[in-house]
Amino acid sequence: MFNRQNVREFRSDFQLAVAKLEEQYGVNISLGTISFDESMIKSKMTALKGEKAVELTKDDFKVGDMVGINHKKVNPNDTFTICKINSKNIKVEGANGALFTVPPSLLVKKTFKVI
Repeated sequence: MFNRQNVREFRSDFQLAVAKLEEQYGVNISLGTISFDESMIKSKMTALKGEKAVELTKDDFKVGDMVGINHKKVNPNDTFTICKINSKNIKVEGANGALFTVPPSLLVKKTFKVI
């Protein structure tokens, strides 16, 4: 019989069990939201090729940093400047002066090479 505690333990054990598969195949495996009743667990699993992306928090940024936005509607080559850091979101300004409020998990730090 599954209950909330069993499902939490299952998620932890699942992450430990797939660690070897992640290393062997060079993928990042994540388990989505788990639905359950007393006889069944149901979830979506995703395996992505490549390095594990580190999810950044607002503490990883400071005002004036140059960042990009990792979103399908935003050009990955666009650069934004951080204007303000709120409790949950970060305000960024584009090259044209447009302001956007973005969660920190979508921001990517830009590094520039000095020649």
